[in-house]
Amino acid sequence: MRILFLCLRCPYPPQRGDRIRSYNIIKELSKRHKITLVFFSESDVDIDAVKELETFCDRIEWVQFKKRYALFNTAIHCFSRLPLQVHYWYNPKMQRVVNDLLATEKFELIHAQLFRMGQYVVKANGMAKVLDLCDSLALNLSRRAELDCSPKRFLVKLEEKRVRRYEVEIMKSFDSGTVVAEFDKDYLLKQDKNLNLSVVPMGVDLEFYNPKTQQDVPTTPESESTNFTDDDIHETDAKNLLFTGTMNYFPNSDAVIYFCNEIFPLIKERYSDVNFYIVGNHPTEQVRRLAEQNGVIVTGYVEDIRPYFNKASVFVAPLRAGSGIQTKNLEAMAMRTPVVTTSIGAMGLEADRESDLLIADTPDIFANKVINLLEDPTHRRNIANAGRKRVELSYNWDVLVNRLEQVYDKI
Repeated sequence: MRILFLCLRCPYPPQRGDRIRSYNIIKELSKRHKITLVFFSESDVDIDAVKELETFCDRIEWVQFKKRYALFNTAIHCFSRLPLQVHYWYNPKMQRVVNDLLATEKFELIHAQLFRMGQYVVKANGMAKVLDLCDSLALNLSRRAELDCSPKRFLVKLEEKRVRRYEVEIMKSFDSGTVVAEFDKDYLLKQDKNLNLSVVPMGVDLEFYNPKTQQDVPTTPESESTNFTDDDIHETDAKNLLFTGTMNYFPNSDAVIYFCNEIFPLIKERYSDVNFYIVGNHPTEQVRRLAEQNGVIVTGYVEDIRPYFNKASVFVAPLRAGSGIQTKNLEAMAMRTPVVTTSIGAMGLEADRESDLLIADTPDIFANKVINLLEDPTHRRNIANAGRKRVELSYNWDVLVNRLEQVYDKI
């Protein structure tokens, strides 16, 4: 089957949720289908990545993302009933590229990732169309609005209302839609019970995230100073806690700030030598300031995240906002790093609570569960092994893409 695959961002390298999902879906689909890939390029690095993607794609087209134009277009449409996200990611050149492909190529199916790309094929008729929403952005924004105390809160609440309406409207222009978790599906069906939605979860690359292969901590010029010394990472009794993620994304920044302010001090009362590593791109100024606390290390960008999993005693994900499945938890489980997270962080995961991972929703309980893991190597090992088995069983990409192909077949 010939598939037109629309991505918001370049799918390579697969270092954040949407890129991880699109890269692995394309990789698996290419074994049985011919893929034409279209995406926005945000930097010259994306253009270099095309060589990697050519391994899987018959044809690749990209449009340079221009932030100034995106901001201007958003500003002049600020009173539109459509979400600001739609205007921010609308570019006439992208529309022309998509239209030209549809006019000159004979595709049998269009796969659009996120409604920001779905807008470019709303009027395309005559072929099957699937919109991968990934998760419900309206649900994500509603949770953020409850926690965000910044001046942006009013804008977040306004955007949430627009997105809630738009997600339903655009889905009606597609034959089928996919989301990563059952609760995202349920949330959307409450808005309109007639939507045709299927659940195709996030997955994890089990070959890449393999704890059997020990990696050295990267020291590339692109990396920011990690303060992660050889003595630290080879200390067998080191007590290292870890959080990973894109750190200018509100649910992630909120999680680490909450952890450092409310939970970490309770753990340090028991273990004064415990360290907390915050690893991920684009830390905000608030996140950077957390490094002023004793035992907190903010790394910024790292080339390879696996060494930090290998040397972590416990992976902590105290998320209070967000939606969909948390890829970070899957990666930690794949690396046999025991996970302590919140009910929101675990939502959507097909996992046994208190066996595959641990759940805690208050600072005291969260701190106690982390301390128990630090104190009990056997318990830590059992949770780690169960987590790895869970992702092998339920979150293998080849199994998940088979589920996606079943969606294709139905339409």
